[in-house]
Amino acid sequence: MLQKLRDQTQGTGFKILVGAIIVVLTLFGFGATNLFLGGDPEVAQVGDFEITQGLLEAESERERRRLLSQMGPEFDPSTIDRLALQQYALQQLINRQVLYQTSSELGVRAAPEQVNQELISSPAYQVDGQFNEPVYRQQVQALGFSPVGFLEEFTSAFSSEQIRNGISDSVVLPDWELGEVVRVVSQQRDLAYLPLTVDNFRARVEVTDDEVTLRYNENQSAYMTELAVDAAYVRLGVEDLLEDVNVEITEDELLALYDDERAAALADEQRDSAHILVQINDARSEAQALELITEAQTRLREGESFETLAGELSEDPGSADTGGALGPVGKGIFDPAFEEALWSLSTPGEVTPPVRTDFGYHLIRLHEIVLPEYASFESERDGLELRLRQLQAEDLFADRALELERTAYDERYTLEGTASALGLQVVSAERVSRAAPGEDVLVAKPVVLDALFGSEVLEGSNSDPIALSDTEVLIVRVDKQYPPEPIPLDDVRDQIKQDIEREKALVEIETAKSAGMQSLQAGESVTEIARNVNSQWQTFTLAARGGDGREIPDAVRSVAFDLPRPTAGAKSVGVAELPDGVALVTVTRVVQGDLNTTADTEVAEVRRISQVRAGRFDFQSFFQAAQENLGVSHPGS
Repeated sequence: MLQKLRDQTQGTGFKILVGAIIVVLTLFGFGATNLFLGGDPEVAQVGDFEITQGLLEAESERERRRLLSQMGPEFDPSTIDRLALQQYALQQLINRQVLYQTSSELGVRAAPEQVNQELISSPAYQVDGQFNEPVYRQQVQALGFSPVGFLEEFTSAFSSEQIRNGISDSVVLPDWELGEVVRVVSQQRDLAYLPLTVDNFRARVEVTDDEVTLRYNENQSAYMTELAVDAAYVRLGVEDLLEDVNVEITEDELLALYDDERAAALADEQRDSAHILVQINDARSEAQALELITEAQTRLREGESFETLAGELSEDPGSADTGGALGPVGKGIFDPAFEEALWSLSTPGEVTPPVRTDFGYHLIRLHEIVLPEYASFESERDGLELRLRQLQAEDLFADRALELERTAYDERYTLEGTASALGLQVVSAERVSRAAPGEDVLVAKPVVLDALFGSEVLEGSNSDPIALSDTEVLIVRVDKQYPPEPIPLDDVRDQIKQDIEREKALVEIETAKSAGMQSLQAGESVTEIARNVNSQWQTFTLAARGGDGREIPDAVRSVAFDLPRPTAGAKSVGVAELPDGVALVTVTRVVQGDLNTTADTEVAEVRRISQVRAGRFDFQSFFQAAQENLGVSHPGS
């Protein structure tokens, strides 16, 4: 069970935590108010709350981890702009404190029942669809919180979010305003466009052989082969040293490792337990809580069922409905005082006296002590030997990598002696270029290509060691160079001709566009205009602003809905840029959206989007006023 919980932090469960309470992470963060004591230099002040340098560094690290979890394992952490990240984290801390303190001033506080329900329903803390308290505690601990600290922070964030939701939910969009929005959003237009593309105009231009030859001669550098080389390299990896004669594993070493791992595993016993919790909170003092838990203790001694009492009295929402059951858990999950009391029990069925923790008072019953099983030495022998070999090979790798570097540097202009001295092979790769590195996956790595085409290696020297990973290093050299050469004209003739054709066609398109716009504005026949440019008008009746399934280029639709409403019997005209030319665009009719004839689903979506925008604007105004009321200062800035 404990290993399963540990795995949660590396697998999808821990990532779900971020998604399940994303509001807290992205808007409010975690632990802003209870992780640090005074003494740090002050970075900013929000109302009566000091943001210290230590607090800012902790928040910056949380944001860095969140970013890494979102970007995935292939993301390079070194590309993160630390200064920008810190500035973002500072703004998050300020925003959070403005909302926390404003919530407190307004008396907005989420009820404990709401907070409990939010946590219980979160998939991050569930196993097989049910809330699992050990998982919850383990993940809270992984975030660097005490249980009480986490609940306090989550409650503050949840309360602040209620303000945001309250402002958004209070937005009322009058029907007349909704009607005006629908008039614009659901507007339809009769439009047409005439594409003027390179393909339309290729036939209208001519490219001579003399033009091709002139372009080739004037731009010779554009028609050259790429520098290529014959490469050679030696590679050293940890796995190559597993069977090295210097890697020696004795029977005593195997036994010692087995004994250490077995002792560690057996020490990791688990305890299956249940508890009854009486909370200490704003409505109940410590003395009152102690009195209630003592009464429960008396009822247990008089023979009442622990499970029944847990269901009746326990205020732990995650376990009360299951008789207080917590399941098998190892050390390091529960509150220290709770854990100490549980591990003091030795007999199944035994119950502790009242135990005080940050949550309140508990009665804890031991169900079972779960001791892990451990395999025999013989069944583990091969794995133990492989791990010891791996460790020794890694140590040997560090020495051999230094020897490889020294030998290759001394030899300088060849790798044969280096390979012989270290028992390696020289591997060759022919005709390697940056654009076509070949099939050798090591040579094709960007870091290797950078070294291979570096000035010193091109001049004949062996490269410096190239660390492909923590367990693999490579040294590369150039055996032969193939300098860039002019590509024969016949090999690039068609490419040059197409390039010139395109250039001439674009010039023709520009001329045709200007002439076409003048003709349209003069009211000339659109049919004649299309005939002059060897194209055809594409006509659409009642096209929608947001798309309607018809294949209208996005640029054309955008221009058409930006054009002014045409006067009666006339048309509005414009030009849209296409990937391979332009299009003349006309609009002949505009039909405003009508609230009464627009589909209910569309009206509902327009209302929703309008209310979200209005709610966002109202909240921004509220937040700005709250920030000015509290005051935000940056000492020393």
